[in-house]
Amino acid sequence: MTTTTCAETALYREHPPLNSADRPSKAAAEETLEFGRFRVLLRRRQLLANGVPIELGTRAFDLLLVLVEADGSLVTKDKLFSRVWPGIVVADENLKVQISALRKALGEDRDFIRTEFGRGYRFVTAVKSTGARQRGTRRLRLRRRTVSQLAPIRSFRASFNRTACLSTGPKSGWCKVLAFVAGLGLSMLSYPVHAAPASGSDTVQGLFDALLVTMKHGRTLGQSGRFAQLAPVIRRSFDTASMARLSVGPTWTGLSEAQRQEVSESIGRYMSAIYADRFDSYEGQKLEVTGEQPVASGVMVKSRIIKANGEPVKVDYMMRRNGEGWLISDVYLDSAISEVATRRSEFAAILKNDGIDGLISALNRKADVLTGTTARSF
Repeated sequence: MTTTTCAETALYREHPPLNSADRPSKAAAEETLEFGRFRVLLRRRQLLANGVPIELGTRAFDLLLVLVEADGSLVTKDKLFSRVWPGIVVADENLKVQISALRKALGEDRDFIRTEFGRGYRFVTAVKSTGARQRGTRRLRLRRRTVSQLAPIRSFRASFNRTACLSTGPKSGWCKVLAFVAGLGLSMLSYPVHAAPASGSDTVQGLFDALLVTMKHGRTLGQSGRFAQLAPVIRRSFDTASMARLSVGPTWTGLSEAQRQEVSESIGRYMSAIYADRFDSYEGQKLEVTGEQPVASGVMVKSRIIKANGEPVKVDYMMRRNGEGWLISDVYLDSAISEVATRRSEFAAILKNDGIDGLISALNRKADVLTGTTARSF
């Protein structure tokens, strides 16, 4: 299934992406690529594994062609964006979703695509080209998008940057309003329909990408705006139900299903408020995934946050498989301090004195204070 933004989907419906001028030549139509157990039929734009067709979306297929074309060289994110999403403003998360889809299609050979964190991707297995032209002299053809299709999206950010915030004095308030609306508009264009992360590192990297985007617009969005941006990211990245169960402790077994749901939502809301408060602005900080290792309960993803002053902070994420994806079930600061254990200690006194309803109320009050919002169900 192809993952695109709503704007892109609308463009494809109005303008079919391939016309007669875009079709490959007869020579190119006969060309195929082979690597390992896979074969790529360029004319049909189809990937086969041991002769069996594999479903692969348009963007993921385009990514495969660009990576293969590089012949083992590093392909930067910027190059992938320019080739696969030419002229379209998209977030890094779009790229990660499509890379995950491509790796899923490769199955046990997913390691053919190597991630070089902060730089890009590399296709590391040998590729044989059969057909008319030598592989070294061709540029693989992607489905092209016409200039008329892309102009409205491409010009949006440039036009906004040129005109939105030129005024000063009494009109500066309008500048802030326009910036906020533009930020919301860009987020609508940039955030895709999310596929299940293929690895624990993908989940954490997706969280980091969202945090950086929010930080860079932090002052414009304000506390409640950052909370609105991050709440859905927290919900899809963290196993809040598992974290709630472990944080509440033995009390959990005596709760009704409705109470469990309510406390899980309250903890998720509280976590979102904390992230919105802590990651409030961008001053050159870096959030980096540095690796992962298997552990008894799943996978531990290693990362570090480099503060604006250059000080690194180690943060490890305990990951639990959830269906085809991975969710964060605990966070360890400096590889030692468990967020779940800390929260359990904090919650114990509230549970003892006020019960589960008191805990839910306390979590929502704290979130309200941090965000200036009112508690509501996710």
